[in-house]
Amino acid sequence: MRKLVSLLFFTCCLFSCVNDKDLYEDHGGESYAKSFSNTTTVNVNISSPYNTAYYSVFYENPYEDGDLVKTPVLTGVTPINTTLDVPNDVKKLYVVGDGIFRTFNVGDVEIATTRGIVSTNAIDAKVMEYINGSCFPEAAYNVRKADLFKCTDLVIQSSAETGEFDKAEVWITYLNDGGFYIGGGYGRLWFYTYPTNKLGPDMTINDVTFYGMNAATQEIIQVAYATEVAKGNNAKYPLFYSKNEQVEGISNFKKIKLGEFEKGLNIGFVYYGTGVPRFSTPYLNTAVDNKTLKYGGTDGNYIVNGKVSNGFMRHIKIEDSKGSIFEGNVLGMENRAPGESAYDGDYNDMLLLIESNPLALKPQEEIDDPTKPETKRYQGVYLFEDNYPDRGDYDFNDAVVEYDIVDFYKSSTKTKQVAVRLLAKGCDYNNTFGFKQGTTYVPFITDITGYKNVSGAALEPFGGWVSQVMFGEILPYLENGKHKIVDPTTYNTGEYPYVLDIPHATADFMFKWCREKQPIDEAYHFIDRTANWYMTPADNSKVIP
Repeated sequence: MRKLVSLLFFTCCLFSCVNDKDLYEDHGGESYAKSFSNTTTVNVNISSPYNTAYYSVFYENPYEDGDLVKTPVLTGVTPINTTLDVPNDVKKLYVVGDGIFRTFNVGDVEIATTRGIVSTNAIDAKVMEYINGSCFPEAAYNVRKADLFKCTDLVIQSSAETGEFDKAEVWITYLNDGGFYIGGGYGRLWFYTYPTNKLGPDMTINDVTFYGMNAATQEIIQVAYATEVAKGNNAKYPLFYSKNEQVEGISNFKKIKLGEFEKGLNIGFVYYGTGVPRFSTPYLNTAVDNKTLKYGGTDGNYIVNGKVSNGFMRHIKIEDSKGSIFEGNVLGMENRAPGESAYDGDYNDMLLLIESNPLALKPQEEIDDPTKPETKRYQGVYLFEDNYPDRGDYDFNDAVVEYDIVDFYKSSTKTKQVAVRLLAKGCDYNNTFGFKQGTTYVPFITDITGYKNVSGAALEPFGGWVSQVMFGEILPYLENGKHKIVDPTTYNTGEYPYVLDIPHATADFMFKWCREKQPIDEAYHFIDRTANWYMTPADNSKVIP
């Protein structure tokens, strides 16, 4: 059958003009070439009543020990109506958003949140959606850069907005723990007060007074830091212990009155989840020593050196679902410090609502709103045969190019941040790799010639990353000096495409491409391939180590 198909294609080529013209056109084999796709396209449609919910989709469970440690493949603010090309080895989709963790078998994702959360201490549905989606959403690095060093403790002080008052009443409501419990991790929370004028680099534990709650009497009591807070799993009198709150269910919000407080005080919070107690006042935490946070995108990397906060407060003033104005403060606590393993910087390992009388009490300092990217991310490798229009050797290693494409799918210009690097080459042509954008060919990597990482017992270092911003629909291409080979519309003598796209669903997977002159249909179960054929070689001796 292979010889017959090849003969038919060769005959067609004799009567076709093959030159430097755009090869992105239908040669009659496009649908056949697309049958080699290693992804499944699914629809993602997510809505919420007030269009402020923030969602993230993952190919694997994003939590380890309760920490959000995986990178999402799709993020967005509702409404989300798009498609996602899911690698065939993925079995489930994990969706985090609006305070809920969901799992789906691979297929269309349909979420339509139409009900508000009903609770004994009711929080308006529109306010709750805003808190979950806009204050400390389940996304990495909700607080960034210089804001990490700020103190956002609640200030008990009169202002033009509060008017004059003698004492301020303050309540706290437990909302959720940002998924921390999913890994079996739980946290405890206490609060403390200190004179506002004590805030500064010389501040110590001795400057603050700690408080918790006696569960038996439901009374706020003063507690000793050394013997009742800093005792790990033996700690006493927390306001909240998230394990118990999860048992009760987050639909039954627990609201506690912290007390009445004189002007001139600040209220801070201490959280114990893992390791040591973590404070919302940066000066009470252990300094971070020269740790690099990799934000990516335009924020790049940031070096943290000094004492940072482990809890932040954002003041909110919004219209609720009934048209009234809701005003308060949202507190998010983080169970790890920057640079620690599994630090995700979402600051929602315990999420709480602070309400007060007067309403307009605010944090000591303001921080920027969280970055909420709306992107799709695709990673993998392109495998090229460069001998177009002649038959290749089917080792698909003439150019092996790794790609990392971030698609800002909601942008009006369909902006994409595209990064690629050359992993291997096995070719005599002098090739150029790039992307076709509309009718324009944009080169990324030139002078791809010779042999590297297609033989031998060890791999040489890969090429450096090359990145550009692109717009609209893009297709990878390879130019061999005579022709442009464009995925997925050029195919190899009627048998295989000239380009194979191997997706990487997880960070720890790297496709093992073929050694030189080792056909892919001998290295892998390629002819009778299953959906995830690319995960396991048929013969390890025919692929790179």
